Amino acid sequence: MFRRKSIALRIALGYLAVIMLTGLLMGSSFWLLLNRHLEQTARENLLRDARSVADMLIDRPESGYWQRGMMHQYMTYHMLGRVIQGEYLLVNRRGVVVESSISTVPAGSVLDPAVAEQMTDAGIYEGRVTLGNERYVAAARYLSGMNGRGAAVVLLTRVEGLEEIRRELLTLFLISLGAASLAALVITVLLARRISRPLALLREKAHRVAERNFGWRVPVDTGDEIGELGQAVNAMDEKLAAYDRAQKQFFQNASHELKSPLMSIQGYAEGVRDGIFHGPEAGRALDVIVRETGRLKNLVEELVYLGKLESAFGVYKFEEIELLEVLEQAVESQRVVALERGIDLEITRCPEAHLRADGEKMVRVFINLISNALRYASSRVEVDAEAAGGGNVRVTVRDDGPGFTGEDLRHLWDRFYKGPRGGSGLGLPIARAIVQEHGGDICARNAAVGGAELEVLLPLGD
Repeated sequence: MFRRKSIALRIALGYLAVIMLTGLLMGSSFWLLLNRHLEQTARENLLRDARSVADMLIDRPESGYWQRGMMHQYMTYHMLGRVIQGEYLLVNRRGVVVESSISTVPAGSVLDPAVAEQMTDAGIYEGRVTLGNERYVAAARYLSGMNGRGAAVVLLTRVEGLEEIRRELLTLFLISLGAASLAALVITVLLARRISRPLALLREKAHRVAERNFGWRVPVDTGDEIGELGQAVNAMDEKLAAYDRAQKQFFQNASHELKSPLMSIQGYAEGVRDGIFHGPEAGRALDVIVRETGRLKNLVEELVYLGKLESAFGVYKFEEIELLEVLEQAVESQRVVALERGIDLEITRCPEAHLRADGEKMVRVFINLISNALRYASSRVEVDAEAAGGGNVRVTVRDDGPGFTGEDLRHLWDRFYKGPRGGSGLGLPIARAIVQEHGGDICARNAAVGGAELEVLLPLGD
């Protein structure tokens, strides 16, 4: 039913051990309490009746020592649903039995001196005595003033009768405990199977994910921690599947982007080698080779850079930096490009703000955003920074170009996605990876007055 060393087997064995230990403790406690309760109850009943008989004999000495008919009510006791037969003795000071209901201790018998002394001199006696071969629980009451003759009324009940009740009750207890243990064991087995089945499904799911077999959802809906684990595994499967698709798309796009400049380089290089291009044409062919080589170099560098950002440990070196200094470096690096295109590039405002960030990479973020804005701007690109509340600062790069299309907004952060004037298609994904590593956020939208806006939200330093 259970696999060796499985969680289900351990749960079942654990429950079984708990049941057995609980039963043992309950049985021992029940046995001890039952022993004490039965004997104590028997003694209390015997002593009460002994007092009653003694009072009756003292008040009515003319009736003689004993009246059998009157004593019948004292000869039986109801204990835990059972009737226990009682016995009686009337013993004088010398330990001689005057009256007896016990056949083995007839009238005229002499009790053991130690027992007789306890019963006739102590006034009240409770305890066990042995008469013949029988053990009894006894209670005695000393009588005085009966024509100068001292005596004791002794009421007894056999210990064997009490033990028989104990055995019957213990048997019933053990039967009940056995039935309860069996029911608990069945429930434990069902519970263990209920726990082990979802775990088996999760194990199968893990094997499928390891084999890159995505898409199968684990049907675990137990409503507890295992159900939450199943939901987490299903969510992990979806994210891994999306990541796998993105990786495949990435490699397809990367191969395409790398293939284009390589084909141009190869074509022009073969043309020069084979003498197809002469004179000025050969010079232009070499210029194309140099340009495409530079483009290929930049593309490879950005791919390597993005790979480092997403996978390497210790790439970032955080320190206290000034936001204004970061923005000024980014703007100055793009100033020449802006002048060549006749675009006005400036920082409109920037509060005094300190960031705990990697300065070089944060400059790279805003270079990429400004570079993207310059490609589409008509005449102006603004960099605007302001306090955003909650310990954050907001930096917006805004241009007066045509703005983003719906397709742009859906795929802007995808690797190698390029608009009509795009570059490598890696600048914005690199910017987003850096910003997110700094605990910030980045988004894109169209401005209300026209043009595009790229907004970066960054946490301020301590």
